[in-house]
Amino acid sequence: MDRSEWLLVAHIVVFAAWFGTDLATFTLSRRVVSSSTAPASRAAIAGAMMSVEIFARLCLPLAFGTGVLTAEERGWIDWGWVAGAIGVAAPLWSIAVWLIHRGSTVLARVDLWWRSAVAVGVWIAAIASLVNDDPVGVRWLAVKLVCFAVIITSGIVIRFVLRPFSVAFGQILAEGSTPEREAIVAGSIRRAQPFVVVIWASLLAAAAMAVAQPTL
Repeated sequence: MDRSEWLLVAHIVVFAAWFGTDLATFTLSRRVVSSSTAPASRAAIAGAMMSVEIFARLCLPLAFGTGVLTAEERGWIDWGWVAGAIGVAAPLWSIAVWLIHRGSTVLARVDLWWRSAVAVGVWIAAIASLVNDDPVGVRWLAVKLVCFAVIITSGIVIRFVLRPFSVAFGQILAEGSTPEREAIVAGSIRRAQPFVVVIWASLLAAAAMAVAQPTL
């Protein structure tokens, strides 16, 4: 296989891992919010959920990086050094995500600003491509870029929606359950669910575009 084929295989593997770990995280989250489950069990499930969820987080930059490099190799885009820079930045971003998982609060703050900047940049590129066929002249690939912009934006929204969850769940484990704390935990997950579904739909739409490559 040539380099473009290896990159395509990597892109597909990352996509499958992303979707699978996201589904697993969602399933475990339903167990975490169950007030009928013992606190110790909920803590163990939450730990397992975080261990799975980190792989979904790692997949976002890797999917973007392998996707851009694959498109460049196959002649769908001609970004030159920009594609190379994205190819270098993607694994570095993944390393930062892993360090955040290990407890780096400084990188966590930087990551939010970085994701927001990437989201804005991708939205601009996606809309410009749909309107003017530039910087992406292949229409189905431009639609895929829109899907990626939606995914990043939804992930940022989920991060804010789940902030009350972390505090309330920590209080439940440390001090015990109360109806108010359980309501915050359940409400946070419930409000995040629509955005999770949007991410899944966008992932599937992006995959459909890549497989069908329709003329739009």
